[in-house]
Amino acid sequence: MYLQVPEVIALVLALVVLGVIIFFIARRTPPPPPELGTRYTPGEQEIIRQVVELKERLDKVIPPYGRVGYIPSSLEELRDLLGFKYVKLGDKEIGERMDVDMYEKLDVDLLQAERGGEYVYVIRRGGKKLVAVGSQYLDYLTIRFLSEFLDYV
Repeated sequence: MYLQVPEVIALVLALVVLGVIIFFIARRTPPPPPELGTRYTPGEQEIIRQVVELKERLDKVIPPYGRVGYIPSSLEELRDLLGFKYVKLGDKEIGERMDVDMYEKLDVDLLQAERGGEYVYVIRRGGKKLVAVGSQYLDYLTIRFLSEFLDYV
């Protein structure tokens, strides 16, 4: 029961092919280390990317007071929350008096103007008028919040 020459050649070729496969597997670069000890499938990575993107979009849309559910109870807290330098509501003034008389006298429900790098906001609702000056531009939702704030004070 001896092996014939073609069978020996086939066996040698099989061993050579097996050796080459083992050689290439051994030389293969190791996979990158998993981030923070967790590996995610490509589908899970896509979901995580979309959730992070959605969170970033919401952070841009929802103002700071909306994220924490905080509603200021006084004019001082409102000034501190939104970083105003001057706030006037009725006869009460807080902060350094600014020259905003020309804006106050306008008969408008909402005014947003930029003057010398400062933003002036005049909001009137329900017989109350809020005048605020700050260096930060306020988005639509924050201005709407200010308008609704006048109902609470």
